[in-house]
Amino acid sequence: MCWKSVVAACGLLLAGLSVASAQDGYLEWTDANGLVGPFAEPEADLDTDGITNLMAYAFDLAPVNDPDAWEKLPSLAFIGDPPEPVMTFVLPREIPRDVCYVVDLVTEDGKRIEIARKNGRGPWKGTGEVFRRKLEDGCTEISVEAPLDIPIPEGECPLRLRVEFLP
Repeated sequence: MCWKSVVAACGLLLAGLSVASAQDGYLEWTDANGLVGPFAEPEADLDTDGITNLMAYAFDLAPVNDPDAWEKLPSLAFIGDPPEPVMTFVLPREIPRDVCYVVDLVTEDGKRIEIARKNGRGPWKGTGEVFRRKLEDGCTEISVEAPLDIPIPEGECPLRLRVEFLP
């Protein structure tokens, strides 16, 4: 059997499984979703949609074929005159304790400056403006704006979101 067939078969089996509670931790989430071996690695992407297991876990998504994924993951818009970048994403009702969300500003020379950080269920910290809006389903929409005193580089993606495991 070829590798693509194995991945496709696993994807079909996993598509119907529910997402484990974020309070359980990453290992429990992988177990609840039937992910084993290399398929359980944080950087694995079974359905090749660009959403790794770690991102799916951090945003309370199913690891394979989640129809709500692109509504919850980060999006970037330019608002105002002059246009300023704003990153928006949706955090789950239960934020995992073992991940941290980091928003970086990418400078013109390609360096990343951290402007907002949320460690697990702790508060947001950093120089960026963080706005929260509670949604009807109990999730929270987050919008992050770059600090006004930092020049925004020309380009399509000046703000980026990273998800990391907490030490």
